[in-house]
Amino acid sequence: MIDYTVLGGYLGAGKTTLLNHILRNNDGHRIALLVNDFGDINIDTQLIQSRGENQINLANGCVCCSLSDGFFEALDTLQNLDPPPTHIIVEASGVANVGNLSQYGYGREMRLAAVIVVADAETVREKAHDKYVAQTVRRQLAAADLIILNKVDLCSDERRPVLEAWLTQETGGTPVISAVRCEVPLSMLLATEPSVRTRLPEHQHHEAFRSWSFTAERSVTKEDLEAFLRSLGPEIIRAKGLFARTGGGVLELQLVGRRKELIERDGNRRGSCEMVAIGRAEQLDPEHLDALAGTHLRSH
Repeated sequence: MIDYTVLGGYLGAGKTTLLNHILRNNDGHRIALLVNDFGDINIDTQLIQSRGENQINLANGCVCCSLSDGFFEALDTLQNLDPPPTHIIVEASGVANVGNLSQYGYGREMRLAAVIVVADAETVREKAHDKYVAQTVRRQLAAADLIILNKVDLCSDERRPVLEAWLTQETGGTPVISAVRCEVPLSMLLATEPSVRTRLPEHQHHEAFRSWSFTAERSVTKEDLEAFLRSLGPEIIRAKGLFARTGGGVLELQLVGRRKELIERDGNRRGSCEMVAIGRAEQLDPEHLDALAGTHLRSH
């Protein structure tokens, strides 16, 4: 299955900045970007392997495909690449309904990973009350699984937590990550193959994150794993894991923001489980998570 992410946000919020961040920091995953205009993305010429009229192939495994020929045609082209991408990211236009675009993530050979919306810290609250654009902005925020509050360097220290709280309240609890120039760890954005070897970059930008890992030589039931997930709070922004299932098979966990998914897979993990979770340093309590795992993820 190809993971499918929709990237939205009103005009000027920083979507293209985030795409550039992904291109610069991709570590070999076969990521395909669907973008409106190649000219908006400043791609390092040293990365470019080949360039066609509507496609750019990069040395780091990324492919950029223009939407100039239409969304369906571009999406079909990417799905039929050999080898196919592991992740497709669609940059929605600034006024697009990202909720509608997310529905394509349930199509052939694709799985919706997340809807990520970039919000401009300087203007998002004002735009959310503007009579001309409020409906568009609020609709985008409501559809988000994860919100990147960008340009927080343009806000005072006093205003930032108020703005984060307002966004969380407006969206009913959608996690909010504050950032400058959308510099957040890619491991918090992309639902790639689970591995406890995933670690945060040594250098963090503007916000401290903490990771928690769980490994155990045991199998678990789907019911116990679901109970464990229900016990987790909003301190978990990103998580992924593979769990040996009691009775056979494997359970794959993907969590991005408020989107949680358990996928049943064939295979044999020989009675082992592994998981990694990432959240804000001031909120994520490893000892509390250890206790929850000990309560719910029991050996069977």
